Amino acid sequence: MPTPNTPAPRSHTADIDLLRVFDTLVRIGSFTTAAKALSRTQSAVSMQMRRLEEQLGVQLVERGSRKLVPTAEGLQLLPLARQMLRLNDQLFRDVDAQEVSGSVRLGSIEHYATRVLPALIAEFCRLHPRIHVELQHGVSSLMHAELGARYDMVIGIGPVGSGEGLPLSKSRIVWAAAPGSSTHLQRPLPLALNPEGAMLRDWATHALDRAGIPWRIAYTSTTVTGLEAAVRAGIAVGVFREATISKRLRILGAKEGLPALPESEAWLATAPLPGRKAAELLEAFLIHRLRKSQR
Repeated sequence: MPTPNTPAPRSHTADIDLLRVFDTLVRIGSFTTAAKALSRTQSAVSMQMRRLEEQLGVQLVERGSRKLVPTAEGLQLLPLARQMLRLNDQLFRDVDAQEVSGSVRLGSIEHYATRVLPALIAEFCRLHPRIHVELQHGVSSLMHAELGARYDMVIGIGPVGSGEGLPLSKSRIVWAAAPGSSTHLQRPLPLALNPEGAMLRDWATHALDRAGIPWRIAYTSTTVTGLEAAVRAGIAVGVFREATISKRLRILGAKEGLPALPESEAWLATAPLPGRKAAELLEAFLIHRLRKSQR
């Protein structure tokens, strides 16, 4: 029997709820956003994370950096934690064999929302007629910030290796102008870009600033369709993902005196919530179909 000065023995039973908090933190990379995804306060998520670390006797995440990352011990635990979560969720799926119903809120960048997802969602809804999918398109960073609150999953783009979600595909970011246009020779360089805060806008303007090329905003739109229209009309130069750029535009580069831009990565981020079978089914379906389309 332990004396008053002897610490209580460490529990050897892992708390599934705490493991889910850990998994969500690693997936999302932020205490604030993970708290929204789990419908809890940030302080509650932080406290639960410390409880799990105390249970296991190791530190699992690095705190204080701009983006939360797992420690070496956390990386070692992560596959085991996810296996336990899958087994836990499978247990409840097997107990409740009724047809899955519910709604899923999916946010996506424009290319996937307009050219890829409609057909896939139609197929998914035929397979699962009691699941309703709400699809919205928007800006990656804004949608990711609302993951778990406004969206159950998000398809977005970011720098390669950003860790914001499961990687789907990579593509160069390129400058583009209308064929035969000399718009790229104008100074300041007229640009057709997304609103302030959009990733491609930041990449383009920062690259021009570093290269010492003056620029001005000639056209702003939240849609690729609008930006392409402005570029085709010859009133501005635009930036687009090379993988999805219109064939009616001409790609520009160093030969035209424009600086190189980073490579981008499309990703799928989810807000894992216990009991959300509809979201789990859609996530598995999209991962399978989108990865298959990249082969």
